[in-house]
Parts: sequence; C-alpha cells; structure tokens
Amino acid sequence: MAGPCVLLASVVAFGATAFAQEATYNPQQGAPTRYQPPHEGFLNARFWTDTRYRYEYVDQGNKPKNARASTIRNKTGIESGFFHGFRAGVEGEFVLELGPNDFNNTINGRTQYPVVADVESAEVDQAYLESYNIPGVVLLGGRYLENLDNLRYVGSVAWRQNDQTFDGAKATITALPGVELLYAYIGNVNRIFSDRSPAGNINSNVHLIHAESDELSIGKLTAYTYLTDLYDLDPLSNASFGGFLKGKQGLTGGIDYHYRFEYAHQISYGDAPVDYDADYVRVEQGLSKAGFTGTLVYELLGSDNGVAAFQTPLATGHVFNGFADVFLVIPPTGLQDFYAQAKYKVPTNIGGPFSYFGGLLLLAQYHEFRSAVQNLDYGSEFDFYSYLPLRDGFYAQAKYANYQADDYFVDTQKVIFGLGYQY
Repeated sequence: MAGPCVLLASVVAFGATAFAQEATYNPQQGAPTRYQPPHEGFLNARFWTDTRYRYEYVDQGNKPKNARASTIRNKTGIESGFFHGFRAGVEGEFVLELGPNDFNNTINGRTQYPVVADVESAEVDQAYLESYNIPGVVLLGGRYLENLDNLRYVGSVAWRQNDQTFDGAKATITALPGVELLYAYIGNVNRIFSDRSPAGNINSNVHLIHAESDELSIGKLTAYTYLTDLYDLDPLSNASFGGFLKGKQGLTGGIDYHYRFEYAHQISYGDAPVDYDADYVRVEQGLSKAGFTGTLVYELLGSDNGVAAFQTPLATGHVFNGFADVFLVIPPTGLQDFYAQAKYKVPTNIGGPFSYFGGLLLLAQYHEFRSAVQNLDYGSEFDFYSYLPLRDGFYAQAKYANYQADDYFVDTQKVIFGLGYQY
C-alpha cells in the first residue's frame, strides 16, 4: 500500500519542518533554540499491574447446558524512562481458569455450552519502542494496544480477559496547527482467543488514517480512512471512509447537551469474496446534570441488498449493540439499533454513611434491533452495569444482559461479576 505510506511520509516531513521552524527562534530570549528530545534516564521507569477475577454465567436458548466460567487475569508491565528521546515498554498477560470449566472457550471442544471467549494463556501483550526525536511527531513500533475514538472500529476488547493487540507501527503528529493526525499500520492482529487458538492471530495489511481537530465552538471534527485487509479472514476485509462531529454545549440550569453525528461509507477491500458497499450512521444525543446522563442513540450498520453488511472486525464490539454480544458480527441484512441509556455516577467525595459508594457508576440500556433491509424484527435487549471503586486500587463490577429474540438468534441471558485490583 504505497499510497498511505507516501502520504504519511509527506505529512511527517512537512509537520516536522514546520514545527522545527517554529522552534528555531524564541522571541523572549531573542536567540535561536533547538528542539531537545526528552531525557530523564532509562531507569526512571513506570510499573503497573492489573489483576481481575471474573465469574460469567450464560443461558443461551440453543445450548443444552448453561455456561459457568471462573477465570482470573493478570497484566503486568513496565515502561522505561526517556533516554535521548526513546523509551521502551513491555507487558505480559496471564489468564487462568479457576474451578470447573463448564463453558466453551472456543478451543476446548465443549460445544454443549455457550461461548465464553476467555482462554488460559500466557502471552506478551505489548512490547514496543517509542521515539520523540522528531519535533511534533511520536513514532512507535512493535506490539501495541490501540483504542481509537469510541472503539467502534479499533479497540483492545478490554472487557474480555485476553486483550486484542496489534503488531505494527504508528505515528502521532501534532506539529500541524489545529489538528492531530494518526497513521497506524497493522501487520498482525493478536485476537482475544490467544495464541493457542487457530483464530488467535490474523495476518493483515491494515492502514489507519485519522485526523482530529482541536476543540471548536461546535465540538471536535474527525475524519478517517481505515483500510482493513485481513488475509486470514477475507470476508471481513473492507475499506471505510467517514467522519463525525462530537461535542457538548451548556444549557440553562446546569444542564449539558452532548451529541455525536457520524457517517461512513464502506466498500469491499483486499481479497473480500463479495463486492459490496454499505453505509454507517450514528446519531447520539443526550442531556446530563449533576452526575445523571440520559442518551438516545440510533445506529445503522447498513446492508447491500442483504448480500453483505457494514462490518468492524477490529472493534471492541462488546460496548456496542448490547452486552449479550449477539451482534459482534453484523448479519448480511444489516442492523438498526434504537436504544436509550441512563447513567448515574455518585460523587467521589460523598460523605456520611454513603461514603463507601463514592464513585459508584450505574448504567442501564434498552435496545430495539431491526434489520437494515427486508424489515426483520431481530429482537430486544435490556442491559445493566455497575462499577464500584473500592479502597487502595480495588474495584468490583457487575453486568447483566437479557436478549429476547424474535427474527434473529435465540434468547440469551448473561450474569457477570468481577473483582479486581489496579496499580
């Protein structure tokens, strides 16, 4: 893909030159200055660890047995300090099953149970080298984690025990006034199924081009081009071109109005076996006040006459279209999701007998799902989520999903409880 690479090289060269020219003269000192890459000492490192226990119960109408998955995950990493503008990081990830494994983890052959895609594994989650040596440009190469925008196209799937990460490189460019540019290349996708699974890695040729404006009076404007060629998953290869406006405006009485208006067009790409084109639309509007937020959302993942639908195979799909994960892959007839969400976060500084609930997050959603073509009523879903930060880095979370099928899939219920620690 010479085109995106040439574009990146041109932008980096132009941005670096512009930034360097601005940095060669300091009007207060009246003398030329030079950009100095950060240097604080290689051993001035940052360390982190994240441990999470999870119990997940799944009742799925077309399976004779219910799934009960009890797993624990630890991620531990370290990132060096800067050494003449360079720094390096590495993170390991470990997943273990605790107790009976009454679930289908996708490779254990227990197909009488619903899928809970948490596989025992020990992997290098991230390993990268980062450079700040070009003014206004940050370069990174290796294995890295990427959560882009609202995760609709690219995400780490952090809800599952095994992260999705990428092998490749990226450049973040802030040298141009009023805009931040990102170019990322992905040559391999390390999926949530782990290296133990034949589906755990996807050889790929992915180019992500993303431009975001500074905050404007109407919000932030973003434009993107995502070229996704998945050699081992050809039916999901595609090219998407789009953009969105996202912002928040203050109203009277301490009420904020927040919004997101997005449109994209997708076509088949690479070795996709079917030629198609489809549209994506997201209209999101809500009001918030004093910790309460209510949001109405319409999301369309269009279809080309029922032949193929708009797909986002590298997304964190769990946060879209219901927690039951029925629509991780969009049906050929497409998807319309009409949903309402209510969210409340307790103030962290609440006192008195309720102080232990400071920071508690409560969220509820109701979805109505329909096809984009052929007028199918897929079903509906109610979701609930809560997150409670405890003391000294501990937290608890719970999630419930209830999908009621009509013209698509089967009734599905999920109950999930987690307890974790982050440092």
